Amino acid sequence: MVNTPLKALIEHVAAFSSKDNRRFAEVVSLPFVHLWQDGEIWRYDDRDDVDLLKQYARAGIDAENFGCTELDEARLILDWDDLKAFYVTFTRYTADGGKAGRAEAMWVVVRDGGSWKLKLRIGARRIK
Repeated sequence: MVNTPLKALIEHVAAFSSKDNRRFAEVVSLPFVHLWQDGEIWRYDDRDDVDLLKQYARAGIDAENFGCTELDEARLILDWDDLKAFYVTFTRYTADGGKAGRAEAMWVVVRDGGSWKLKLRIGARRIK
């Protein structure tokens, strides 16, 4: 059980980095929505819908060379009892530890069954 919103963000990037669809599906609150920076909407209504390889491809990530994503900053921008929104920055690394790039986005976490889980990702715009 993830007992804080910040831990939910950290677990989200770890699950995204794991290349394990099941692990990623367990850390999101269904229905889970990703609003891409160009306005395209991806929605997962069922845990079996999750496909990290499609996520990687859509984000321009080379799955063979992808190492991990690390959360750099999570700034709270909306603080409700059962919903928290964060402006986040994160860095992606290659399999050999090289820096693949930084991005910023807004992520929303909610209480779901006694645990905090990611509900919505908005963007991930590359930054310097």
